[in-house]
Amino acid sequence: MKHECICRIPGRTGAFKLIYEDGAIKLLKPVKADNMPDSNSNWLTAGLFDIQVNGMIGHYLSSDDLDTNKVLDIDRELEKRGILFWCPTICSQEPGIVAKNLEIISKVIEQKTARGIFGIHMEGHYISDLEGYRGVHSPKFIRDPVPEEFDYWQEAAGGNIRLFSLAPERKGAIKFIEKLRNQGVKVGLVHHAAKHDVVLEAVASGADLASHLINGCTPLIHRQHNVIWSQLSIDEMWASFIGDGHHIPYYTLRAAIKAKGIDKSILISDLFYLSGLPEGEYISESNKKKVVLKDEGLWIKGEDMLCGAAKTLDQDVEYVVKYCNFSIEDALIMASTNPARYFGIEDKMMIYPGRKGPLAIFLWKNDSLKGIKILK
Repeated sequence: MKHECICRIPGRTGAFKLIYEDGAIKLLKPVKADNMPDSNSNWLTAGLFDIQVNGMIGHYLSSDDLDTNKVLDIDRELEKRGILFWCPTICSQEPGIVAKNLEIISKVIEQKTARGIFGIHMEGHYISDLEGYRGVHSPKFIRDPVPEEFDYWQEAAGGNIRLFSLAPERKGAIKFIEKLRNQGVKVGLVHHAAKHDVVLEAVASGADLASHLINGCTPLIHRQHNVIWSQLSIDEMWASFIGDGHHIPYYTLRAAIKAKGIDKSILISDLFYLSGLPEGEYISESNKKKVVLKDEGLWIKGEDMLCGAAKTLDQDVEYVVKYCNFSIEDALIMASTNPARYFGIEDKMMIYPGRKGPLAIFLWKNDSLKGIKILK
């Protein structure tokens, strides 16, 4: 396959002539960008990187009926949208089912049949059980961190758990964070009601991400002393944000990203398994409640509470540019380069002659993002 175009690259100056042939970049040459404004440009990337995918197209990664084919289906669907890196996310569930699903995903990783999987993200097991802060996670699966349980899960995962999101105020959480970081596992803080001094202690122990910040806390919080301001104020903490327009209003999302800074912000989908299905009512596998899928959003029926997300990461990139007044370049950086930087694999995002595929080319035109080509 041969592909030629003039394109831009997120984080790089100017425009480039690209020739891609026989599975690699044959030419990448700077050209004048006079006739290629940012508002109507091809963008060449190594692919978007979604660090929180709970499932999609009816396949729930925490379900007791997960199999390798379903994981592969998700990988293919994400690839169609230019999402070439992702973290399967296992949520609160029976410990035995968690272990079984970790083994399934580990098998896929070892066989290299889903090239997009970077590593596994664990969320929901050791979070706050307070109403509001726990979100839609079932309280029967929420508990204090159990180091031996993590060892059991990591063995089942073949060492592929790369990120664990938890509440730092739970008993034993600080020591647990230290344990994970000493084993090379990143730690995010999520669904928690920790005071600022506890957040600081967690960060000192190795936690460095506020997972889906703004969400995962009670609707009513102190206007000054709360988990949002606390985590935004700590410069060394990264923050991930769900940019679907339902989880966070556009003006709040803009303010939060501006406070944290582009270079420490990561866009995620928090994609739920109902994403990609027709609009309607469903019974959620995660909590057995009725869920309404409408207008690319997911709500618990009869409640003002979201149940994960339906928009994919490419749609979130479009939303952040269109409504939050960020450039397409900054949005692509937050959805690709930044998650790679967070995990220390930024080299995988570098674009250069000889670079092999897959690569993703997006077209930004008329406030719309379209994945136009996956180069393999």
